[in-house]
Amino acid sequence: MKSTLKLHIFLFIFFNCLFLNNLKAIESISIISNSANLSHSASAKSIDDVKALLKKSCNCIVELNNTKAEILLILPEIDSLNISIQNNNATLRYPSQDYSWTSKFSSNQIELRLEAMSYEGISFGLYGLLQEKLGFRFYHPKQTFIPEIKNWPLTEHFEWKVKARFNKRGFHLHTMHPIELTEALLNVKFENGIEEIKSYIDWLARNQQNYFEFNLLESIERKKWIPYIKQAVDYGKSRGIIMGVDISLHMIQQKAFMLYRNFPASILSRKKQIEKNINWLSQAGFDVYSVEFSTTEFSSGNIRKKKKLQLYLGELIEQKGARLFGREHVVQKEKLLAGKKQREYVMNEAEQAIDSKRGLLVHSVMFYNVSENKAPVYKNANLRHMLDVFNKEVKLRETWYYPESAYWITFDNSVPMTLLPYLNARLNDIVLMDSLGAEGHLTFSSGWEWGYWLTDWSIARWSWSQQFNGKNQEVQPLQYVDILAPENNSIKTLQQLLDLQQEYIKEKELIRYMAPQSFTDELPAFLKLEFQPRPIYSNKFLLKKAMPYQLDTLKKNVIEPLLSFVDKSNLLISQLKSESYSNAEMEEIMNGLEITILRAKHKAQILSYYVEKREASINKTTFNDTNNRLANAAKISEEALKIVKKQEKLYRYPNKLLSEKYKSKTAYNFGYLYTVSNLHYWKREEEQALKKKYGPFFMNIMDVWRIIGLKN
Repeated sequence: MKSTLKLHIFLFIFFNCLFLNNLKAIESISIISNSANLSHSASAKSIDDVKALLKKSCNCIVELNNTKAEILLILPEIDSLNISIQNNNATLRYPSQDYSWTSKFSSNQIELRLEAMSYEGISFGLYGLLQEKLGFRFYHPKQTFIPEIKNWPLTEHFEWKVKARFNKRGFHLHTMHPIELTEALLNVKFENGIEEIKSYIDWLARNQQNYFEFNLLESIERKKWIPYIKQAVDYGKSRGIIMGVDISLHMIQQKAFMLYRNFPASILSRKKQIEKNINWLSQAGFDVYSVEFSTTEFSSGNIRKKKKLQLYLGELIEQKGARLFGREHVVQKEKLLAGKKQREYVMNEAEQAIDSKRGLLVHSVMFYNVSENKAPVYKNANLRHMLDVFNKEVKLRETWYYPESAYWITFDNSVPMTLLPYLNARLNDIVLMDSLGAEGHLTFSSGWEWGYWLTDWSIARWSWSQQFNGKNQEVQPLQYVDILAPENNSIKTLQQLLDLQQEYIKEKELIRYMAPQSFTDELPAFLKLEFQPRPIYSNKFLLKKAMPYQLDTLKKNVIEPLLSFVDKSNLLISQLKSESYSNAEMEEIMNGLEITILRAKHKAQILSYYVEKREASINKTTFNDTNNRLANAAKISEEALKIVKKQEKLYRYPNKLLSEKYKSKTAYNFGYLYTVSNLHYWKREEEQALKKKYGPFFMNIMDVWRIIGLKN
């Protein structure tokens, strides 16, 4: 008995000594590196950045190659003559990037040893350690959370292995739209434009991404743009980022950059224009040309001529040391506008060899994934045909998955709505595409405000899988909200809100009504191109033609669920408000969730107005809106507008750029949050009900002819 007691006392003292030793304030950290790592730009820039970040965090000495420091971060020697290439028959090659850290306590020092096979792997390993283990949060290009590290927070002994799910991981900034970096990328006169782009490239590097692209538009100032953008391209490459540009063969929509501008009579004259433009673009040093081959999203063009130009372009780009990529749109081939019936072009063996070098981006849209049953977008019941395309093409060529993290123009961030199901969809697809052997994952990004930075940031982190001390680390949709809501109860409540949105907005398809009508939804029937989920009954139909059973269906399947969603969501929001949080990021998410609830409440009032007015018409009674539906809708809009004004103070880029009118390089002369600043789409619905005007040009703010390319 006495010996057992002595043992317990000894163990208690021993472990407390260890604990107290770990609580000792850190005085010095040293990165141990050879000269080669300090000479290669990808590793050297990251080493310098990590040194600076650690110094801000620990307020201690952080230096290079001091072997007597308390904490040693020991970097590997890279065999630069034999760097491993970890690609699966890919044409766009990138060095091996998986890494591992092992930690041990030795001679009163903690030694963390990094294993990696390339200089890029060293960069990923350093940033991975900071973000995944030391509490740094690189969540937004304009903001970084730097923890206060007084004592070393990690156990002395561990083994941590990290593997890239995709060889290429990155983001497409959709600069066809006036989002945060559109002007910086396209306007050579934009103040501090290159520095803004570099900040985003730093965000990519810190989040262990290695690919970046954006849309080039015809509106650029050609004489000055190449030397301007080359600064950003060179910087991206120096950080280990593959630099791409999105252009078109001859797409007339939204000012897309065209490789040939007119419709010359011969293939030869088109090729001359293409060659001239590729020669000009190649001066910037792009690694990838992502090319749209159709004139519009809903047309296929002349398949035979297009294929010949595609093959020619592939050879031309390869001669420049770059790679050609194309995309597979979500519109099914049989639904494309193709003029007279055409047969597929049959390539000979030589042409097949050229074509096999073309990479493919398999697209999906909005908050839908490629395996779910319902995704009522672009004339589809779901997007499973895209999964079929992926499974076929991945055997033939380098194939990437290309999903969206937001969707601008009458869906989410232009309303605005913070739609948490994006997190479910993107994580689901990442795990699926990893299992299917996707070579790359490219996220189509449409802006970061109203919480959409959380989706992009989560995607970046999910693109790596981790194993700690032999145990695989699980991934969850809301796992990275710890910066927002460090309390477990808050995360649990946010999960309930996500589940509620998933059930009501997505599965019960309330999104059909919460998203406003797009321009094409209100065109005459033969012109109604369907992009986003569309209401079963239009407002005009409800007012003029709806039968009693249809009104009852609307009440049961739409209005009642909208109100139920509002009530249940408000209870959860009240719980969140009762918990303590004091950061601007959580305030931003809360504002987004609250305005999403108000949007559902607003739409319920508008729809109730139509139902009651139509019922009065059927019953031949006078309708006076005794329930004050439109007045209630207006009050809800005013309540929502107050949230908008609070949120605008949290925007990370100038309001003038995001929320106001200005002459843009895009087809839209206002920032992407202009319709949010005045809740345009909410007010439009109120005015439509009041004035009984349902045409696409009523209160229209879009220059439609400019967007579709019929006007410059």
